[in-house]
Amino acid sequence: MNNFFYSKKVVISLIFLFITLSIITLNTVYAQNISGNNIIVESGETLEKTSFLSGNNIRVEGDINGTTFVAGGNVEINGDIDGDLFIAAQTILINGTVKGSVFTASQNGSVSGNVDNNIYSAGATLKTQAKTDGNMFLAGQNITVEEEAIIKKDVFIGGNDIYQNGVINGDLNSSSEALAISGTIDGDLNYSSTNEAELSNDASVMGDTNWEKVQPKKPQPMITPFKVFTIIFSILAALVVWLVIRLLRRSFWINIADKILTKPLKTFGFGLLALFLTPILIGFLMITVIGIPLSFILLVFYIIAIYISKIIVSIFIAFWFQRKYDWSNAKVFWPFLLSLILLSILIAIPFVGWIIRFIIVGFGLGSIVLSLKRESSINISNS
Repeated sequence: MNNFFYSKKVVISLIFLFITLSIITLNTVYAQNISGNNIIVESGETLEKTSFLSGNNIRVEGDINGTTFVAGGNVEINGDIDGDLFIAAQTILINGTVKGSVFTASQNGSVSGNVDNNIYSAGATLKTQAKTDGNMFLAGQNITVEEEAIIKKDVFIGGNDIYQNGVINGDLNSSSEALAISGTIDGDLNYSSTNEAELSNDASVMGDTNWEKVQPKKPQPMITPFKVFTIIFSILAALVVWLVIRLLRRSFWINIADKILTKPLKTFGFGLLALFLTPILIGFLMITVIGIPLSFILLVFYIIAIYISKIIVSIFIAFWFQRKYDWSNAKVFWPFLLSLILLSILIAIPFVGWIIRFIIVGFGLGSIVLSLKRESSINISNS
């Protein structure tokens, strides 16, 4: 009987192992791991290898000679990064030089300084004054390419309101509600929007301009029989998954959700990194012959992890109420069920649902990553 439960434990662990393969490898073998509430890499200080920084407030004034991963609340990069830079945070400010590509996910993000390769940024509000020799990919609500920005290649933007005030040596490709241009575009302007772009007297488009008019969407009813059925089905399916895994490994959900209770900010940061890094790892494996089977396995596990994130966050809410009001274990199921129903309804709301889903997935993946990271550290120490 013990062997049965042990084998099930191994199976459950393997389901999520590949999701954090790259992060765990960096943390345990190659990377320098620095964590804390306030982290400062002082001016004149140099980190000589791949670094993983996590904390509430992070400021890098010095240099890092290697690919850098940052997860935190407020992040400011003023030094030089000799490699790619990955950041997931609430606010991001990059003023230094990055001798690679930049990947950011934030609520408010600002990328300035010099970037040798491409820039990939997602967030609610994005601003850039960057000078880059590569392409730029931006996705968010309000996006501004400021006057100081110089992009040597193409720019791809998706958002609500877009302002292009910089210099683009290639094409600008955008999709938005509104587009305003007062900068320079040496290539073509290809955009789709509800209204025609506003070009100021200072605007310059050297190539062709192609506008695809987007018709305003007709308002859809908030509640339909199909939506109600979908919500009910998702709740029942989640309960089945919760029950099956709980029977196989009783402490699984508790151990996972506990990471959000004890380290919420760090958990969310790790989750965002896993959310964005895993597809990159999958793509890398697909271009290799021997890595193709592993890439498909990783993709399946990635989808599973995203799916169970809603269950994990629901359990976290339930245990938060238990600790706050000192409830017995018997009462925990009902706030868990209520949280599961509430989250399922919120996810179904247009636009707001995507924001809720993003937050849920961030916390869910982060709790899985931290749990695997802890188990990996325990296994290494025991061996």
